[in-house]
Amino acid sequence: MGASLRIPHCSQAFAVGLVLCLGGRSGALADPPAGTETGASASSSSSDAQPSVPQESFFSSLKQAFKQDFDHEVVRGHFDVGSAPDAHRYYCLVDAKTGKRQPNGVAGQPVLRADGMTGIKASAVSLYSCVSAEQQGILVTTGYALSGGGGGMIVPAPPPQRPAGAPALPDVSPDKIDVAGVKLGMSLDDVRAVLKSKKLLDYYESMETLGHFDSTKRAMQPIASGRFVNVIAAWTPPPSSSVGDPFAEDGESYEVMFTPVPGRERAMAIVHSAAYSPANAVREMALENALVKKYGGFAGSSDLPDSPTWRIQGSGNVQVGDPCNRRGIFGGLGGLNFGSETRPNLALKTAPDEFRFQIDRCGVAIVTEDHSTANGGAPPEERIITQFTVTAYSPSIAFEGATTAAQLMQTAGEAANKADAPRTKRQPAPNL
Repeated sequence: MGASLRIPHCSQAFAVGLVLCLGGRSGALADPPAGTETGASASSSSSDAQPSVPQESFFSSLKQAFKQDFDHEVVRGHFDVGSAPDAHRYYCLVDAKTGKRQPNGVAGQPVLRADGMTGIKASAVSLYSCVSAEQQGILVTTGYALSGGGGGMIVPAPPPQRPAGAPALPDVSPDKIDVAGVKLGMSLDDVRAVLKSKKLLDYYESMETLGHFDSTKRAMQPIASGRFVNVIAAWTPPPSSSVGDPFAEDGESYEVMFTPVPGRERAMAIVHSAAYSPANAVREMALENALVKKYGGFAGSSDLPDSPTWRIQGSGNVQVGDPCNRRGIFGGLGGLNFGSETRPNLALKTAPDEFRFQIDRCGVAIVTEDHSTANGGAPPEERIITQFTVTAYSPSIAFEGATTAAQLMQTAGEAANKADAPRTKRQPAPNL
């Protein structure tokens, strides 16, 4: 079969065979990735290769291509087949009006719709089964909003049953990532409780307010009940050192950034830093062993680079390194004295395409670690840590918060502009 099958006209039929009449529809049949054959599983020797996905029959794909209506269908998740450089991504669709799910994955370009959901363009129907991708646990649904334009919700399918004998995936979803007691996805009250239990000396909450553009005043205006907690910082700075070394004494700090959803904030980023006096310093090997045990990805502490990065995938896999070059979002050694200065909210400053890039290329969560040693030239078993920072950031949680905030701001703006619209004055009745 060629790269895709598009036959605009149907002029003749044969006694034996099949002529496909697709007219001008945007649906087409997509070929499987290079190196695969119908009914066969994709294989790769690469450690990052995606699991193989069974293919449906040709007629199943053909039936979907005939009936596909991309104007009303939205993306509910995606899965990858093959490995670089022959990796291919397919999207699973659901009808936004009826909730009916399409059986086959679709190749194409995802686009963000005005209602916050993800549409698809330049699409072609593949032979790969969305049900099989769900059963294998490789269907990534995080980051795809499924809210109907009329206020209704598209109810997602129940979690698929894994085939008998299939190994269970590790539970490493974003809300399971724990950084010294604070978890990604935690509610505002839960984070407050954890940080106050640490009994650090200083505590600060930074507030922001959602706004909308007022077309009559030509300026941004705050929306009612739009205040939310942007960042909570809690810290105990190290005392002043007589030798001028700010990390010669013990200190600790937390910085937690929340999604911009008033009343329903969730932790989307965590930065935890600690500094040690020489008397309380920890061994570098002890810290590295603890990191490997907690986050995995490496065979042992000897395999850990100077600044490791863990990328949690939607499939449950943990990958290491930073090929997407997004470590700098929160990575690096953090400060121990915040004062009242906090970061701008990432969910309000990041474009949807950037979120999609982070989720697709990095993962649903990114964890980093950085540290400094007092005796870097010593043998590994003798090095001691003077400061370390562990960060966790979930672009999928941030994207969900950004989508909700955008909907709140749009609704408030539409209501305000409607209220401010000039009303037509009633003309007096003629005196007959």
